[in-house]
Amino acid sequence: MLTIERLRLQLPHSIGGRGSEIAQLVAAELAARPLPGDLNRKLLTPAPLRIHPQATSREVAQAIVDAVHAELCKQTG
Repeated sequence: MLTIERLRLQLPHSIGGRGSEIAQLVAAELAARPLPGDLNRKLLTPAPLRIHPQATSREVAQAIVDAVHAELCKQTG
């Protein structure tokens, strides 16, 4: 199970107005992803992502989820 107490996203101005929607999509997708064992992280900082300015909110959220999940998996390895 993954519990996120605080999610801070830094989005470019071109998509920043969709931050709340993107955060909700990220949370829903992360909740559905299987995790490798027990995890306890106070801070997780994936590398910055390059997002196309015309990407949909779902595409942006998916890129964020992929980066977060990859970082979580890397830290358990």
